[in-house]
Amino acid sequence: MRVIGKEDLLEPLNRAALKIAREVADAKPGNFMAGNISNSNIWDPADPAKQAEVRSMFEEMVGWAVEEGADLIIGETFYYAGEALAALEIAKASGLPVVLTLAPMAFEEMADGVGVVETAQQLEQAGADVVGLNCFRGPETIMPWLKQIREKVSCHVGALPIPYRTTAEEPTFFNLSDVRATVPSPHGRTFPTALDPLLNNRYEIGAWAKEAYDLGINYLGVCCGAAPMHIREVAEAVGLTTEASRFSENMSNHFMYGSHDRLPDHIAELGATA
Repeated sequence: MRVIGKEDLLEPLNRAALKIAREVADAKPGNFMAGNISNSNIWDPADPAKQAEVRSMFEEMVGWAVEEGADLIIGETFYYAGEALAALEIAKASGLPVVLTLAPMAFEEMADGVGVVETAQQLEQAGADVVGLNCFRGPETIMPWLKQIREKVSCHVGALPIPYRTTAEEPTFFNLSDVRATVPSPHGRTFPTALDPLLNNRYEIGAWAKEAYDLGINYLGVCCGAAPMHIREVAEAVGLTTEASRFSENMSNHFMYGSHDRLPDHIAELGATA
């Protein structure tokens, strides 16, 4: 908001979002409402003044969340270990449970040179209730790190990948390529506006969620690029039935591939050759 000159909207937008979230959570018993802080994009491990500025931002936003009735604080998408630890310290001061997830970039460590797993361990030792990873990486390239973190920490582990087909050669959505694109993006990258053809399908997301859950990772979701079907698939993959589950596909009713009595045989025959 500061970048686009709308700093005066920071607090009213945040508070409005928190109020809506509180209302939605209260509409169904058992739901929780979270306040959120995330990577500031101005943290500088060599600049104490910038670090103080970021801490002030976190304190303000956590304060708004507490005042609007948050049940927990989520800190996410941190690629500097120092910033993640600062966020945790401020979030813990609220007295609320804290989820803290990291987002390592393609160089396979935190941007200030600290190991990814080591950072997760430090967060657990500093009092995070849930540690883990979110964003930047799709199911294939987030899972190796999740396995290591799950082995090295005792607290709950969180995992929220992006729903894109990242690979060992292109581990984050920042460096994904699309060799089949006939018209490249004006800025020359698939990220962030030409990622559409690189999405995981819902079944890939579901398979990932089941694998993660079986590993003992039980704070699960999907990050940037997620559609409602992806979130629903994660829930169903771990045995939950959601209100949106009534929208899950029922191929028995499909006009060409279905088995319903009202579907004529000659149309089904077309399906065999289509």
